[in-house]
Amino acid sequence: MNEDRTFLVADIGGTNARFGIARGSSHSGFALEQIERFKNTDFEDLSEAALTYLDRCTGTRPEQGCIAVAGPVAPGLIELTNSTWRFEPDALARDLGLESILPVNDFAAQARGVPLVGPEQTLSILDATPAPDSPCAVLGPGTGLGLGALLPQPSGMVVVPTEGGHACFAPRTEEQRAVGHQLAQEYGFTSWERILSGPGLVNIYRALSKIEGISNPDPQPAEITQEALADSTSLSRRVVDFFCAALGGYAGDVAVMMGARGGVFLSGGILPRIQSLLEASDFSVHFIERGPMSRYTAGIPVWLSVSEEAPLLGAAALAEKGGL
Repeated sequence: MNEDRTFLVADIGGTNARFGIARGSSHSGFALEQIERFKNTDFEDLSEAALTYLDRCTGTRPEQGCIAVAGPVAPGLIELTNSTWRFEPDALARDLGLESILPVNDFAAQARGVPLVGPEQTLSILDATPAPDSPCAVLGPGTGLGLGALLPQPSGMVVVPTEGGHACFAPRTEEQRAVGHQLAQEYGFTSWERILSGPGLVNIYRALSKIEGISNPDPQPAEITQEALADSTSLSRRVVDFFCAALGGYAGDVAVMMGARGGVFLSGGILPRIQSLLEASDFSVHFIERGPMSRYTAGIPVWLSVSEEAPLLGAAALAEKGGL
């Protein structure tokens, strides 16, 4: 059994960078300490931001790290999406005085971290008993639509990142078909991400406005969710109800395709803000109802992670393992 260790963990987006120190292990649990958030524009590059963070830290200095980034991860130079920052992991490790740095996609860290979140930050959306030693699915609508699988292995959980958010949208109701038709006219191929994301909320709003013959300016995603919570008769409420029902259909499809009898975790930046509307929506109906497989999906639990610490916890677990 490995002794508890100390890791530098980070979640780097296009605008902000979060750093933390993780102490512990996957076996005993990780404790996150000294979490700080920086604006990317305040620093020339990731190395400068990370050095500034480490210089402020107290206690045992980490020897290894994991950097979760909003962008593709491949060998060599890593360039962040929507940011001028770029780095080469081995060179960054030398700059920071670390033995190694593992770069991973931000949703891979999110996916690995959600099972490590405390029960008070994991809410039941669909109650069922998870099948032991079975795959789990993790999906999260935010700026885009992330999807990953967690596969239990004797050596621990294995993360399988996917591009499943770009699978084709499959409407199930007349309203969904009408919205899908509007979006197909605008985009051609209509992926689930065109629906289930922050921009997707705006797409649904614009499509429903056209269907109803209403001339509305495009709101921001946060404006839609705020109005939906405040006014149950608003178009925004219809948009969020549509969003939640479509999410149920997508999550159910994911569950049967992945054989995710260990459960489905919902994450991302949007869902915690609309938790009450998600729970009152047709999410569960669309998740479960799929003809002869309805008994199968009815036996799969669905949880909502409301933790902001999941990506950092996931980064710690991946740093400990040294990979996905």
